[in-house]
Amino acid sequence: MASNSNTPSRGTGPAKAGLIQEYWQAIRSFSPSLQRFLLSMSFTLFTAFGLQPVLQNLYLLRLGFDVQFIGLLAGVGQIVWAAAAVPSGILGNRMGLRNSQLLGCALFALGMALLLLVGSVPVSQWRTWLIISQVIFWCGVALLTVNGAPYIMAVTNERERRHAFSVYAATTPTVAFVGSLVGGGLPELLVNRFGFSLDQPDPYRLALWPGVILACGSIAILYAADPAYVPRQESRGRNEDPAPLIRLAFIGFLTLLSSLSGGALRTFFNVYLDSGLGMTPSTIGSVLGLAQLLPIGAALVVPLLAHRLGIGYAVLASLAAAALCLAGLAATTLVWVVILMYILVVATQTIANTTRGIFGQEIFSARWRTSSQSISVVGNALGWAFAGIGGGALIQASGFATLYFVCALSALLAAGLLFGYLRVGGTQPAAIAVAAKPAAEETSTL
Repeated sequence: MASNSNTPSRGTGPAKAGLIQEYWQAIRSFSPSLQRFLLSMSFTLFTAFGLQPVLQNLYLLRLGFDVQFIGLLAGVGQIVWAAAAVPSGILGNRMGLRNSQLLGCALFALGMALLLLVGSVPVSQWRTWLIISQVIFWCGVALLTVNGAPYIMAVTNERERRHAFSVYAATTPTVAFVGSLVGGGLPELLVNRFGFSLDQPDPYRLALWPGVILACGSIAILYAADPAYVPRQESRGRNEDPAPLIRLAFIGFLTLLSSLSGGALRTFFNVYLDSGLGMTPSTIGSVLGLAQLLPIGAALVVPLLAHRLGIGYAVLASLAAAALCLAGLAATTLVWVVILMYILVVATQTIANTTRGIFGQEIFSARWRTSSQSISVVGNALGWAFAGIGGGALIQASGFATLYFVCALSALLAAGLLFGYLRVGGTQPAAIAVAAKPAAEETSTL
């Protein structure tokens, strides 16, 4: 039986060197299906964390919508994300984890295309059109986010699993860095080329279209990967893991609290830089891109951090650090300090999200992993929805500083909740033992 992954372990110098060597050996042994998954998701993440955070809100502002509607639109989409999470897990179990992600990529591309085509309908229908586009888009996101982590679990073995999650997490800031720079530079390039104005929506709309193309390309890449069907039943025995309702509820609530801060930052930070600090789109793109550099390294150290602290305490430490950085962001308006705090928040949240994702998978047996990820996505989506809907109103009432203080408090509460769980409940050794089975034993065809 595997040892409890929350028990801290102390490493010596040679042990650390061995861990680094093991890290690179695990990366080199990634299967073709895992490589296809990582490449496919990098195309989608380029759009979701690069182009969209820089351009979409600016596009909506130029269409004439205010910050409260932007927050409402984001919140509605994320409520749909939450509502679609459980059905997405059921679909993944029935049609295969890869096939559900192919469908997710298709809906992702369609929803984004509809968003950019809003100008083709009468102005009176814009709000309805945008809401429909977000419903489709976030249904696609639900399929991708619910079935992504179980897919990694299915196509990896226990030795390389945490490294696979780490590389996947590092992929996000890497492509987000490139996407942010591209997103920040494209509008001005289009203005110079076609004579648009930065006060018009056209350069932002055109700059977002490559995201639709890349999402379609991700389908072609992922199509040849392992379908990764989920077994309908597992053999009964001493490692049986009955319906873990308390742990599922705990994971959902932990994710909700910790995602409130990330949702608010993702939804409103570019608005803060634009309307609060008066930055140009290219500067905003550079700031958001620069903020992705440190998280690349932060994600890659997750296996070492998990080995040192245990995966549960790694989540706790990163949440506490994120809370501290958010409080620092709320306490200043100095541009260079704002940028520094934002970079640190993104880095600590990257570690928190990655370690929480591993933690949420490892404490469940294979047949409950899609359920765990579904509940986690529900918590994440609701956190982002509350941040979007409540954040817009809070900004108008009290300003951005109040929003960031509330986010810091939410991250701190999440850390306290996890600390109580680790001290009182801990993980279930039986679930961890099941999680340690080779990937070949975890998948089968229907």
